[in-house]
Order: sequence, then C-alpha cells, then structure tokens
Amino acid sequence: MILAKGSDSSLIKTISKFPWMLLVIAFLVAADQLDISLDNTIYGYVFITMAIIILFVEMMKSVDITSFGFFMDLFWAVFTVIVATALLTYLYFTPEKSISFFHWLGYGIILADALLNPFNSFRSALRNFDVGS
Repeated sequence: MILAKGSDSSLIKTISKFPWMLLVIAFLVAADQLDISLDNTIYGYVFITMAIIILFVEMMKSVDITSFGFFMDLFWAVFTVIVATALLTYLYFTPEKSISFFHWLGYGIILADALLNPFNSFRSALRNFDVGS
C-alpha cells in the first residue's frame, strides 16, 4: 500500500501525542491484578521487549518538538515517575505482593525516559530556535 505524501507526518503527530510510558505501567498493573508472574515466563520477555521499544519510540518522539510539546513531554515524564513510584510502594508494602526484577527494570526504563527525553526535547528545541550557536 502506498502512503499519501502527508500521511507520514500525520502518523508521527498521532504517535507523538500519546504518552507511551503509561503502557509500561499498565502492563505491570495488569500483571499484578491478573496474578501473572513475570519471572521465567514469556510475559517477562514480552514486557522487556515492549518496554525497550516504547523507550525508543519516546526518544524518537522527542526529537523535533515545539515548546508546548516540550512541556507536555516534561509533564508526562514526571507523571509516569509518580505513578511508577506509587506502584512500587504498593507492591513493597503489601505483604502478599513482591517486587521482581521486571518491576525494577520497568522502573529503570521509566526513570531513563524521565531523565533523557526532556533533555533531548530541550536540546532539539534549542536547535530549532537556533539558540546557542
């Protein structure tokens, strides 16, 4: 299927509006609520693959950004860190729950997203506005 000339940019704009890191948190919450163990199962490997792909999508989405997009990227980065911290706190303080390697890996990817993507957005915003040259 051949895409129309303007459809690539509309697809990228659609992808860039969604906070993809929330899917990492949603996967962890769904695994917890459905009592799915991520240790030594295919679900753990699916989670790792999904989280890394989402990290790359988030990095690509923060390359060319407007000032409003920068603030939204910053908002979603802070929000996902807060929600992921709440999830880890819940799992830690609930006696029958346990935190696995995959929870820590997901939290690490969320922290990497929160640290790297706003920096990347800010750097590209400075480049777009021709500041610092």
